[in-house]
Amino acid sequence: MTKIYWSPWKHSRIALFLLAILGVLGLLLIESCKVKKEQSYFKKKLHAAKLAERGFQILKPELLKHKKPDYKEFDPSNSGLIGEFLTPVTSNSGSLPAKQTSINPNFAAVMVQFLKKAKVEEGDTVAVAISGSFPALNICLFAAIDTLKLKPIIISSASASQFGANHPQMLWLDMEKELESSGIFSFRSSYASLGGIQDKAAGTSKEGKDLLIRALKRNNVKLLDPIHFEDSIEKRMKYYDELSQGKPIKLFINVGGGTTILGTSLGKQVFKNGLITDLPEEVLIPNSVIKSFLERETPVINFIQIESLAKRYGLPLSPKKIPKPGEGKVFYSEEYNPILYVSVFLFLLIGLYGVTRLGWGENEDDRYLPKTLRSR
Repeated sequence: MTKIYWSPWKHSRIALFLLAILGVLGLLLIESCKVKKEQSYFKKKLHAAKLAERGFQILKPELLKHKKPDYKEFDPSNSGLIGEFLTPVTSNSGSLPAKQTSINPNFAAVMVQFLKKAKVEEGDTVAVAISGSFPALNICLFAAIDTLKLKPIIISSASASQFGANHPQMLWLDMEKELESSGIFSFRSSYASLGGIQDKAAGTSKEGKDLLIRALKRNNVKLLDPIHFEDSIEKRMKYYDELSQGKPIKLFINVGGGTTILGTSLGKQVFKNGLITDLPEEVLIPNSVIKSFLERETPVINFIQIESLAKRYGLPLSPKKIPKPGEGKVFYSEEYNPILYVSVFLFLLIGLYGVTRLGWGENEDDRYLPKTLRSR
């Protein structure tokens, strides 16, 4: 004879069914009623994003003066920060969607997060490499550096890829000088190379090189003029050391995919987005500025592959209008409402206890087991 300790036939089938339905509805409610929680360093991130937005606004009137009538086809947000397809100072090809995606002040918040992860503190000296290819990201980086009160040593590349800061009269060097003159930032590039192939605009026309050199002169920026690729790396490291005035460089920050900075195509594959603290042991990395800093055990922050970075932090791809500061996963995370899920759990627990132990919903027919189950 088999003794039955528990059987659903002893309890109200309707009550159990309703309890199951309510359980499913409770789970759906928990899933759909998540609460937003502020991420770490929220106030600093928001401050940096607002500062970047202000930088965009300062440059916009002057930038739009140099645009062609069909400009909005490339720049639907009308930011002025998208350059032309081809000019004499264009260094190489560029991705239009990546440039459009970069025009988002909330990238400044992403940069604050990376800088905090690198554990830099107020007053620390950081080395910076930027080009004209992503002017909006440069502004975001400046905003993050200013917000955290770091001391940057900046070496730029004067030229830009397609759709970057490639108007001969409004290169990145002109933009950063305008930002400094407006009082929003107190720093800009100390040196600049011509950029492009071998960091000396190899393959660029004589007209293009002349325009780049004029830009350096009118903005009072010293020329970094390498003999070849390796010389460019050596000179950049030398100038960073000289300009640090004996203070330790706590971090190297790169924006964009310059060959001198990342190395050859292999270096571009190995050095991904975000914070890098060690050289990979299994791969022989070509010489580059990033490799040189990592060999000194100086951490590196690398800002490349902008579209994947945007997806990671919930920022829109190729937005039709410039997003407002404070949008994206970098500011808020979605979490389950603890009050709601505890309430649903307790409700189901009490309901299950009531049906199985207190006989809620029972009727006379449910009190008896079928004869076949009472004995064998």
